[in-house]
Amino acid sequence: MDNDYLSGVIWFNIGAFSFGLILAISSFVHYKKLGRTRTGVYWAIGCIATCLLVMNGIIKVSDVMDEHMKKEAFELLNERYEDRGDPNNESYDNLEVVVTPDKLRSSTSYNIYVANFNKQYSYKGKIKITIRNKKDKKVFTHVTESITIKPGEKKEIENALYDTWHPNYSWKWLGELKK
Repeated sequence: MDNDYLSGVIWFNIGAFSFGLILAISSFVHYKKLGRTRTGVYWAIGCIATCLLVMNGIIKVSDVMDEHMKKEAFELLNERYEDRGDPNNESYDNLEVVVTPDKLRSSTSYNIYVANFNKQYSYKGKIKITIRNKKDKKVFTHVTESITIKPGEKKEIENALYDTWHPNYSWKWLGELKK
């Protein structure tokens, strides 16, 4: 897990705890006025626990969905390699890219996955990705940051954001294979 993810989880939990604490204090004060202090304590503990459980449940569901999308992308990388790859030679034919659009409310996140099926050569460089509409017209082009993909490695590299969803894409390697 990366530091940004852990930082986000920590801040979400701090927010959930703070909201739960506000609810806990409010419920405790309410029940104390009614002369039911013990019930107020139970409600206070329940408010904090519920807020933390709900927030962590949302985070877990999001993580499971992300892992599922990543697993599907890696399976698609394997299928494309089986169709187009060249297992007998070390070449660009053994490098694959999959771009999966993920529709958000006001934009689309294009998740980029790469794989190097070469056995000895690493790829170092960038990838130029062109998103195309249904009529195969270029909508926008995205060039990734410089990456290194070791032999046999598969990974998600980054996301490209755009305001609308488009179904097609093409890609081009802008780098070199090295031993």
